[in-house]
Amino acid sequence: MPHTLRQQIADLVLNGELKPGDRLDEQSLADRFGVSRTPIREAVRQLAASGLIEIRPRRSAVVRSFDRTELNEAFEAMGEIEALCASRAAVRFNEAERLRLRALIATSEDISARADRSAALEMDFEFHGLLHDGARNWMLKAVAEETRLKITPYSTALYIMEDYDADLGTPHRQHRAIADAVLAGDADLAGSLMREHIAQALISLQAFFDKTAARGTARKQKGKAR
Repeated sequence: MPHTLRQQIADLVLNGELKPGDRLDEQSLADRFGVSRTPIREAVRQLAASGLIEIRPRRSAVVRSFDRTELNEAFEAMGEIEALCASRAAVRFNEAERLRLRALIATSEDISARADRSAALEMDFEFHGLLHDGARNWMLKAVAEETRLKITPYSTALYIMEDYDADLGTPHRQHRAIADAVLAGDADLAGSLMREHIAQALISLQAFFDKTAARGTARKQKGKAR
């Protein structure tokens, strides 16, 4: 039960229902999932160990928040880990995985054309997960998945923010280029393109945060003027 709850609670964060800084009310979660507070508490403890949730003494746990420096460092680490997975996958993929990668890119083409942000987010998870598997290294896969879990509330923000007009064509083209390198067996290029892909995601996220902060400042100044 705790493992199932762990994923269900994580999903609330990953799909944007719970955002960085939001608190987790144990009783509300217990009522939602039809369990007592004990398994909820255990699931939250497990998520805290992974870094997705922050437990605070004598207060409710909250979704982990990064400051700007921490976020930069987290994306830097993820870029290196994901690049290693991509480079390993380029030389270790089996034929079934190669077929699956081609199918994902074809699906991504359609999703991008339809501007379906929800489907694009799901495809993004599948794409990176396939490369994690294809790296053929259980420790590397575990580190990659844990790192993505910690920063997914941020890395997915550009897909789920209602007031952001996501350009799905850019990540699609980046995924396609990475896939081409993997399918060509070019480990160095696959790793380099993946590193650039993660860096570009951070740049886009920072631009979004800056724009949001600027709007907030403008609203405050307008309010004072009145």
